[in-house]
Amino acid sequence: MFRKLVFIFILSFATSILGQFSNLPGTPFIKNFPQKKIKIFDTSQNINGEMYFATAGSLVEFDGFRFTNYSIKEQTDLRAVLYIDDQHIYTSGHGGFGLWSKNNKGILEYKSLFFKYPTKTEQLLPTFSNIIEMDGKILFQSFWRIYIYNPSNEKLTSIQAFKGFSGLYLSNKRAFVQDVSIGLFELINFEKKIVKGTETVDIEVIGVFEEKNESLLIVTKNKGFWTSKDGVLVKKDWEVNREIEKFIITDVEAYTKDKFIAGTLRNGFYIISNKGEKIAHFNKSNGLENNAIRTVFKDSNNNVWVGTESGISYVEVNSRTKYLLDTKSNFGTVYTSLLKDSLLYLGTNQGLFTKNINKPLSEPKLINNNTQQIWHIDEIDGQILVGGHKGVSVMENNFLKTIHLEGGGWVFKKHPKISNILYVGFYSGIAVFQKTDNQWKFLKKFDAFGESSRFIEFDQYGHLWVAHPSKGYYRLKLSLDGLNLKEIEFYGVKTPNVETYAYFCKIDGSLVFYNPKGFFYFDTLENSFIKAKYPSEIFKGLNNINYIHQDDNIFWYATPNLFGYLIRSGNLFKNTKEPFYTFWSKHLNDFNKFKKINKNSFAIGIDNGIIFHEFNSKIKKPVKSSLTLKSLKFISATDTIIGPITSKSELKIPNSHNYLKIKIALPNVPLSNSKQFQYKLKGLEDFWSPWIYDSEINFPGLTAGDYVLQLRVSKEDSMSQNIEIPFHILYPWYISNTAKIIYILSFLFIFISYRSFLQRKNEKYVKRLKLLENQKRERQKAKFELDKLGIDKELLLLKEENLNLEIKKKNAALASSTLNNIKKNELLADLVIDIKKIDKELVNSSLHFPVKKVIKKINNHLLDKEDWLTFQLHFTNTHAKFFQNLQEKHPELSSNEIKLSAYLKLNLSTKEIASLMNVAITSVEQSRYRLRKKINLDKDVNLVNYIQKI
Repeated sequence: MFRKLVFIFILSFATSILGQFSNLPGTPFIKNFPQKKIKIFDTSQNINGEMYFATAGSLVEFDGFRFTNYSIKEQTDLRAVLYIDDQHIYTSGHGGFGLWSKNNKGILEYKSLFFKYPTKTEQLLPTFSNIIEMDGKILFQSFWRIYIYNPSNEKLTSIQAFKGFSGLYLSNKRAFVQDVSIGLFELINFEKKIVKGTETVDIEVIGVFEEKNESLLIVTKNKGFWTSKDGVLVKKDWEVNREIEKFIITDVEAYTKDKFIAGTLRNGFYIISNKGEKIAHFNKSNGLENNAIRTVFKDSNNNVWVGTESGISYVEVNSRTKYLLDTKSNFGTVYTSLLKDSLLYLGTNQGLFTKNINKPLSEPKLINNNTQQIWHIDEIDGQILVGGHKGVSVMENNFLKTIHLEGGGWVFKKHPKISNILYVGFYSGIAVFQKTDNQWKFLKKFDAFGESSRFIEFDQYGHLWVAHPSKGYYRLKLSLDGLNLKEIEFYGVKTPNVETYAYFCKIDGSLVFYNPKGFFYFDTLENSFIKAKYPSEIFKGLNNINYIHQDDNIFWYATPNLFGYLIRSGNLFKNTKEPFYTFWSKHLNDFNKFKKINKNSFAIGIDNGIIFHEFNSKIKKPVKSSLTLKSLKFISATDTIIGPITSKSELKIPNSHNYLKIKIALPNVPLSNSKQFQYKLKGLEDFWSPWIYDSEINFPGLTAGDYVLQLRVSKEDSMSQNIEIPFHILYPWYISNTAKIIYILSFLFIFISYRSFLQRKNEKYVKRLKLLENQKRERQKAKFELDKLGIDKELLLLKEENLNLEIKKKNAALASSTLNNIKKNELLADLVIDIKKIDKELVNSSLHFPVKKVIKKINNHLLDKEDWLTFQLHFTNTHAKFFQNLQEKHPELSSNEIKLSAYLKLNLSTKEIASLMNVAITSVEQSRYRLRKKINLDKDVNLVNYIQKI
């Protein structure tokens, strides 16, 4: 009985100790940085969460996103770092020590406080391996001296070692130093005072911690933990001592008030309580890159950074999320799980596996080699049922026994009122199982329904619903005994408020349907889906949800891009998704199953393992998260301006540097969580960006004007924090204020000059207009004259035409008259001839005389001067000056020659002329000859042509 009581006491005590840590199976998030193959000798952290590592090559800064190296020529081999504030970051190492200050651009600048150069007599440089702060002064420890730096007056003093200092330690404002082979000393008023008992024991101290009752806990390199009180040094009788001392302790640090982190040379690091219990142990077997630990450090979130021989490793010891990952393809994708006592069942794509959670380093074991995909594990009425690719099985004595072979057992659902009826959703419908003799047995399958039934649920009316994501919803009405299917109703995309990507869940006992159109209840009386307001409020802002599972006030959900849970506290809901950020891309979408494994813990399968998460049911008051602006760069085509990141006044930036690049950091956020923030650039846009997970923002091609860059961050259990940076992109030189003044003066000058020019131009223009007007008038006058002359000319032409017409008429009349005379004379001549013939033939002589008389009359008429006068009148009207000109040229012509000329003018033939003149043709020809002679014509000149030209 006594042993049992002791065991119960120890167990309850251990539970209280371990309760401060998550006792979930699996390991916490571990991130190794093997690409940073640097030797870390010391670590420090600033108030924002940025890490500083003292390395053999430089001071390394880590802001949660990026590593930045700072080094100087003479001080590169660092051994210690201590952050006090942004203007006082102390480092020490090979040869000396100094401090770094962060300038207004966020860049560290170094100032040396002490450096000893090698000489011929002292070629070895001192190595300063530890830095502490005590009473406002900074202590730098080398092997031979401790230098004390006073920041207020920048003076240095020193403490000399007897044989050599091997370490400098600080605990609760008390400083300790070990002098080799002499003992451990406490520095009181910067004077060494021996810690009694340490001078008699050969130990190599790694750390000193103040405990209650004025005792000291002393950690040694290879002899474990010791205690010193009242001058007595005693080794702790801890089981962990015997384990840890053989691995050689390399560094130790306080984790909490009652816990320590101890790094070892050969076996990773331990977290140990002040009572000697091993709380946790991390080495290469559970995720560390290397077992050889150089330095350990607890950050502001109680997570652990360790420097190993391979680089840097980070362990979220304090995380409420742990992982069992299949890094060796031993068990695969976990679709479902169940914790029974200490045995964890895992249903995976490779079969059914079990793992004893009391053996954290054990691997999951396959139960049955013949199993394939396992879709569902559930404990029903004390029996563990397993649904898989080959059907339904039951666990009996750690053996998987098949109770029904059927393609794909998706899910189990008991009848809400009949306790011995169980429904199983298969690849092709639903089967009924009945419990008889304490065994579940296959009874029948609903023949009328053959759809894949991965999601089945009862509503409050006893109807069995099936959700088919790519089709819609089926409502199955069962008989009162639950064994028969009476009616099937289908609600597809043609049904109002139903869309593909269709799912349902139970929320507070009510069946809720959800799809891309929203959340709905089913109204049985109306046979329709109606809006569900409360679920819509719960999941407000979450899109494309494909899985929801409620457990009291916990609402788990999944979307294609993330998963998480909402905690309900009254009307408040807190969304928690950041702890799963690393595995958002690895979750199983609507194949997810969030299985409760104990009061506050759930298991979530992923594609290469399983996640265990312990939630806090209380909604904490948000705490401020630190968003750090790392750099502000304004870039041009040729160079870059680095802007101050701490300035509150407006920055003036040249117009050519209008490409803004911003780097931010969230150093205080655990590395496993999502690091999201929003930005808004007022002056460019007036709304916040979506939450982004990058560490850099770019704004190319900003136009001139005023801007305010705003940044804010939000994470789990934290409120938003804003950063504001105002800046002004200057206008180009050609639209600057000076340029504007020049433009105004130039404009005035140009305006006045142009006005004067216009005035002169106007005067010239007026003169020109007057001249043009006068010229126009002159032209008009000339035009009038020309028009008048034209009119006169037209009148003359008309007169000429009239005259020509008159001439033509007269010519016609002359021609007609001449022709008539010719015809008349020809007729009379013919008559004379005929009469003479008649006269000769007459016998009666009495008629002879009258005939002669008639002939005489006719001849007289042929010689009638009136005919000539008439001809002459008509001819003169037509050729007015012919006779005048002819007589002037040839005054010697006779009247008959003038008459002949007139007839030739008319181009009459010789015969016609002879007829008119009543002479013989030969007479006419002789007259023409005589005429030629008189006017003296050459032989080659035609008489008619000559006469016609007169």
